[in-house]
Amino acid sequence: MTIKITTPNGGADSLDFGCARTAIVATVTGTEVSSGEGKLELKTTTGGTSAAKLTIAANGAVTLATPLPIASGGTGSDDGAIYLQTAVASTSGTTVDFTSIPAGVKRITIHFENVSSNATSIYQVKLGDAGGIETSGYLGTVITINSDASPAFAARTDSFEVASATAANVVNGVVTLSLGNSSTNYWFSSGTISGPANGWVHSGSKALSATLDRVQVTTAGGDTFDSGKISISWEF
Repeated sequence: MTIKITTPNGGADSLDFGCARTAIVATVTGTEVSSGEGKLELKTTTGGTSAAKLTIAANGAVTLATPLPIASGGTGSDDGAIYLQTAVASTSGTTVDFTSIPAGVKRITIHFENVSSNATSIYQVKLGDAGGIETSGYLGTVITINSDASPAFAARTDSFEVASATAANVVNGVVTLSLGNSSTNYWFSSGTISGPANGWVHSGSKALSATLDRVQVTTAGGDTFDSGKISISWEF
């Protein structure tokens, strides 16, 4: 099969698939297309040296010299990029779930915006994988700073306890989840939440049975959320 190529400078050349022919598309742009050995390549030329940027194999497979980032469906790096997801209203129900978190994520940030519930609640963060939300094996402590500056300590093993509140009192703050060991799916949690008369600081860790793909925010006593928004962002 022969394809005729017209270059920007008015010249023309042909490209024969299946042969070792190289056609210069436009020397002014430093770009060339070559075919041969059952593949088609798009190259750039810098200082007389050509480098393939895109290759189409005989079976139709496309390879980029610089892969697309993971978030765009490729295998390349997304390091440094922050992907903020749509906020979910925490105005009903007892849980707010974030699912379909892509593989390769190394940090997740959970944002609490004016969140409250209809009773005295302990707000919890739970992690999960393809097997569901995990409810055991958490290690962590939350410190409550009261208005009189007296601290109170609490520990849980069924979740990361991040705050507590009385009915109609809103809380705001951030919880950060960081992958510490990808081979054991070991995650660390830390955060700071504030309320009208209290503040909470927590830290903890949890090893999952598989790759994390979901996060849940819930209440310990089954209380219902009645205001605010919760959102997450992730980084690779």
